[in-house]
Amino acid sequence: MTNLALPPLQNHLTYDETLGQKITLLAGQLNAGNHRLLKLIAEFDRRKSWNSDGSVRSCAHWLNWKCGIALGAAREKVRVAGALAQLPLIDAAFASGHISYSKVRAMSRVATPENEDFLLMIAQHGTASHVEKVVAKYKSVRTTDEERQERERENERKLVYFQDQNDMWIIHAKLPPEVGALVVKAIEAVATPVQIDKQKQLREPQKNVSAETFSEAIEEEEPTHFQDLLQHTRADALVNIAEHFLATTKQSPKFQGLKGSERCQIMLHVDINTLRQHGKEASHAHQHCNMDDKHWISPKTAKRLSCDASLVTVLEDEQGRVLNIGRRTRTVPAAIGRALSLRDNTCRVPGCCESRYVDAHHIEHWADGGETSLDNLVILCRAHHRQMH
Repeated sequence: MTNLALPPLQNHLTYDETLGQKITLLAGQLNAGNHRLLKLIAEFDRRKSWNSDGSVRSCAHWLNWKCGIALGAAREKVRVAGALAQLPLIDAAFASGHISYSKVRAMSRVATPENEDFLLMIAQHGTASHVEKVVAKYKSVRTTDEERQERERENERKLVYFQDQNDMWIIHAKLPPEVGALVVKAIEAVATPVQIDKQKQLREPQKNVSAETFSEAIEEEEPTHFQDLLQHTRADALVNIAEHFLATTKQSPKFQGLKGSERCQIMLHVDINTLRQHGKEASHAHQHCNMDDKHWISPKTAKRLSCDASLVTVLEDEQGRVLNIGRRTRTVPAAIGRALSLRDNTCRVPGCCESRYVDAHHIEHWADGGETSLDNLVILCRAHHRQMH
C-alpha cells in the first residue's frame, strides 16, 4: 500500500488547511482499508466460508448478520469484490487509496479490462458524481445495443429436424440464451440422477477382481465411456420430457380425447405375418412395417414396440382394401402394469438396476399367441428390451 503520510506542515498553513489535509489523508487510508475489506470478502465468498453450518443464505446475509451492514449495501460489496478480480488497474488504484469506494462501485457496473483505463482516468480527475454520470450514459448506450442484439437473437431462433439415411432423427436447435438455458436445465434435471446412478454402478468393484485391476480399467475406459453415457442419458431425458408433455398436456384439443399414456402415440403399421416370421423371409422384411409417415422400420423393432401398445386390428383383402376394423385394446392394461411394476421394480436382467426407462415385455410375444398376464410379462430396460428383440 502506498505511503500516505502527511508531509511536514509549513508554518504558513492555517489550521483549516491542516485539518483538510488530515481529512483527505484519513479518507485515503479508509479507501485502502475498504479495498482490503473487499479482498477479504471476495476470498470469503469464493470459499463459501459463510455457509459453514448451512443456515446462512448468502455472503451478503452473513455480512448483514455479523458486520451490521444493510443487506442492500452488503450485496453491493459482494458484487464489487467479485468484479475487482477482473479489473487490475482499478484494483491497484483502489488499493493505493487514490480512488474511493463510491467511484469503484459505480465503475464496476460497466467496467471491463478493455475500458477500465478510460473510466479510471475519469475517476482520478473527476468527482464521484462525474463517474456516476459517465456510467449512466454508458449503460444507456449499452442497453440500446443489447436490445438490438436481443432482437437479432429472437429472429435467429430455429429448430430443424430430419431423418438420416439410417432413419435416426437429427435435431438441431438454435435458441436465445435464457430459453436455451431453460431447455438445458430441464434435460439435465432428468438426466443427472440417471447419470449418477449408472456411474456409481460402474465404479463399484466387481467380485473376485482386485481393486487395483478395476481402478486401472476405469482409468483407461472412463473418459470415452462416461462421455457416451452422458450423451445417451441426455437423449433419453429429451424423450422422457416429450412423453411427459404428451401424457399431461391439456392445451391442445386433439389430446383431450386421449387418456394417460395413450396421449403419447406413434402409429405403426405392421401385418401379423411380418411379426410372426421376424422378417426372416425377404418377402416379409418390409412389406407391411412402417410408420404413419411411411418410414420403414425393421420387423424386430416393430415387435419390440408392440410388446406394450394399443392395437387396432384391421382386416384387409389381398389388394389392401379394408374389410373390417376391430376395436382397440390395451395390450398391457393399467392394473396389470401396476402389478408388474410392484413385482419387478427394476429391469429383470441380472445385474441391471435400471428403474426409470423401462418397458413391459412379453416372454412369449402376443403375435405368437402369448397372453397378456403377469406370468408372461417382465420389466426390461429399453437397452435390454432392444437386445431381447
